[in-house]
Amino acid sequence: MSLRNRLLFSAALLSLAFLVGCGSNSNKPTPPPTGGFTNANFSGTYVFSFSGEDFTATNAASNTIFFAAAGTITATPGSGSTNGTMTATIDLNDPELAAALGLTSNVQTGLSASGNYAITADGRGSGTLSVTIGSTSYPIGIDFVMTSTNHGLITRFDSNGTGSGTVDTQTSGVAQTALEGSYSFALSGVDTSLNPLGSIGSVTLSSSGAVQSGIQDFNDNGNSTNLTSLQIETSSGIFVPASGSGAGTATLTTGNGLFPSLNFDVWIIDSTHLKLIETDGTAVLAGDAYVSTGQSFPSGNLVFTMSGDDSEGGPLVTGAVLAASGGSITTGVENWNDAVVGAGNGSPAGNYATSGARSALTLTGFYNGGWNQADESNTGTYTFAAYPFSYGTGGAGVVLLEVDAGTGGISAGTAFLQSTTSFGTSAQGYGLNLTGAAVVENDEGEESSEEVDMIAEFTATSSSDVTGLYDVNNSGALISDYNLNTGSNASYSVSSNGQGTLQFPSLQTNSSLSLIGDLGVTFYTVDGTNNIFLETDTSGQFSVGSFQLQNASGSSAKAAMLPHFAMVHPSSKAAKARQNLKKK
Repeated sequence: MSLRNRLLFSAALLSLAFLVGCGSNSNKPTPPPTGGFTNANFSGTYVFSFSGEDFTATNAASNTIFFAAAGTITATPGSGSTNGTMTATIDLNDPELAAALGLTSNVQTGLSASGNYAITADGRGSGTLSVTIGSTSYPIGIDFVMTSTNHGLITRFDSNGTGSGTVDTQTSGVAQTALEGSYSFALSGVDTSLNPLGSIGSVTLSSSGAVQSGIQDFNDNGNSTNLTSLQIETSSGIFVPASGSGAGTATLTTGNGLFPSLNFDVWIIDSTHLKLIETDGTAVLAGDAYVSTGQSFPSGNLVFTMSGDDSEGGPLVTGAVLAASGGSITTGVENWNDAVVGAGNGSPAGNYATSGARSALTLTGFYNGGWNQADESNTGTYTFAAYPFSYGTGGAGVVLLEVDAGTGGISAGTAFLQSTTSFGTSAQGYGLNLTGAAVVENDEGEESSEEVDMIAEFTATSSSDVTGLYDVNNSGALISDYNLNTGSNASYSVSSNGQGTLQFPSLQTNSSLSLIGDLGVTFYTVDGTNNIFLETDTSGQFSVGSFQLQNASGSSAKAAMLPHFAMVHPSSKAAKARQNLKKK
């Protein structure tokens, strides 16, 4: 579902316009079988974050720059058909926006914002937040789908940027002592040269927030040499705000020459889940920290998705079901989709060794973006750093980061301990979000990759039928309220190991935007509420995402929340690499 020869949007600041509704359709949302949503399902204070590509000051087809946003939104539903209202406090780490506004810093913290929102019966919502930066009012569009009153999946939805993330109700008044214990974290973004950068690790905090012990890994543009198993110094810490509201702070100091010390704002959802956004201006990093209760690498069936750049700079997504036990990985089933090579599958195996909070996962027979002219389905041996975490009620997993030396690839993702292999046993409603890269071609035949983010809601029946609506931001080209299926051939299936397919082969499209009208994904069941997926169709789009069971009345307890570790967004070298490979 990528764009071909799409409309180019002017992003000049003087003509800045909020375009939610551009490409909108009159299709009527249908409530999920368990009950419909209203504005009241988005009420109270929420912590949100999203990250992706900003192109405020440049043409999206020629250049985009990674950005990150995080903060709180306080939502007040309107009465009857009246829109709800929002107030927000936002942190932005956005080099592109800084260039557009002539700012001296890429980082703007504590920005005030306000706006309106509306939620349809299927749980999808949209709105605008007007942020004042200096003397400039800058509108940021949002598009989201609520899976309950407490949790939703969110995208940026305007013509000047796109990105994906999550929104969760905030527990107020979390004390510093409540953070005592261990957390695993995952961060992604770009370095000072705008090359892809990822980092994962673990910290154990004292009751005062100081780091008692910690370890951290980096992958900077495909290079992890001298950037693995770095000890986090005890001068580091994660601290709640003294006022009891707003953002806390964090410092991660390793003394490494490339990334000696990084500073963050911390937005606290609750004592088990934190959002981090870098504020020191040395890089653009954002991500999540989840409580880690001292567990080691999980044993059992693991399902994961990862994304990033392959060794030639092309967008890459992978996913697998792996059996882990006693240090060994057996009976692996892998799927991949690579801009350079194409889609495929394999049967990896491997092992893992644990030292403290960190495990080293080695997979053989694994496809991770290697390219070989004689064998375009080349597999190899790859190593990943892995740190365990907990989520929801009894959920467990590990965050993953590729840490090979000299392969030139960078991938990151999340593996979850699978507790169920069933899906769609009765009519259910699901909220969906995907984020990825679309390979587009201009009139001269030159290709480039641009970010695409999608929100959708669908109902899956026991007869394997699927219906619903979707909204897409494809590098500033917006459509909303479009049918996921224009015929009767949308469907899903799932095998005994919880690996399934979800097919929308006849998407409703906007002819003026030349959208490719199909979406096919391979998904993996996680826990009965959450499912993760990668896109495996051949439309020229490469994405990962999740879809989650909806429950509009589920306000008594938070839904089991999957961490959203933003994909390592493809850099501008992707198009050049793909063009060079085509010429070989």
